[in-house]
Amino acid sequence: MSPSAEITLYLSARDKIVALTSGTGRRWAETALDLAGFTETPDGLHTLALEDQAQARHALTHLHQAALNCQVAVTTHPRPYLGDIAEAIVTALPGHWMADIEPLREQRDQHYLRDFVWETGALHGLLETNRLGFTAILRDGGGTELLLAERPSDGSYIVGALAPSPDYVRVTAPAPRSVIASNARLATRFIQTRLLPDYERAVHLSRLAEAEEDLRWAQESEAGPYDTVDLQAALYRFRAHATAFIATLRATTPLPVEQAVFLDRVEKGLSLDDLDGPDPEALAEAGTVWLHDGEELIEMARAATPPAYPTPAKPKALSTAALPPPAVTAVTPAPRR
Repeated sequence: MSPSAEITLYLSARDKIVALTSGTGRRWAETALDLAGFTETPDGLHTLALEDQAQARHALTHLHQAALNCQVAVTTHPRPYLGDIAEAIVTALPGHWMADIEPLREQRDQHYLRDFVWETGALHGLLETNRLGFTAILRDGGGTELLLAERPSDGSYIVGALAPSPDYVRVTAPAPRSVIASNARLATRFIQTRLLPDYERAVHLSRLAEAEEDLRWAQESEAGPYDTVDLQAALYRFRAHATAFIATLRATTPLPVEQAVFLDRVEKGLSLDDLDGPDPEALAEAGTVWLHDGEELIEMARAATPPAYPTPAKPKALSTAALPPPAVTAVTPAPRR
């Protein structure tokens, strides 16, 4: 009779073993872990401390016996615990990043995450076709969310962006490209130099598209910019985008005096210090500023669009006819990999 559940053991750098249960008979797997002396964490994982090696060996021996009795398979994962990789990445990234570990006990857990992946490429396909144990969501606290996963084919790590919430911005720009690295250090470097700039550019372009669409619609509307629920919603979106545009413009090279004065006036007129609920009079003023100065702000923001990360060029194929004949006495060393 084949086991109806499986326990996968991951060795963590924090002197512990992390156990992940999966399968239809997962309760039997959890029972085996409890009998062996594993500690259940608030997120439903089980861990075994390794400080006392004799006790740890005894617990692992007991686990294999209990798993046999409960008809549960026990396997050891060959790679480090993904939670350690995630913590190493968020610790090295600038700012205040946090990592949330996502145990994937069933295939539907992966499909749920897949639906939020922005790029329909390698990471999307990995969640679609491979059986993973864990993923990790990396958050910066400002709305940026990245998904970290391990590729079973070669043990490398892939990091891609999760699509921003539609309440934040309706994404229309090309999705940022995922990055692949062999270790946490390289993953951190690629996130900083490729993924995050790609992400910021895509969000910026999506903001521009949504802000321009709302402004054109408001200009063509016969009602005032705050007279209907839809117009109020469009104005609210524009004010949120304007906050990001102004912050981006001020963070770039020093602005000419007239542009700096313009931004100060727009910021005050849109009541950006009170996005949640300005009074009706301030809302009316914000609507007037939106219609009068919105286009100029959009154009300034468009000029400040972050540059695209260059796509690596494919090497040109060399014709064998163009290669010089090898010298008879020369020894050609093997190329470095």
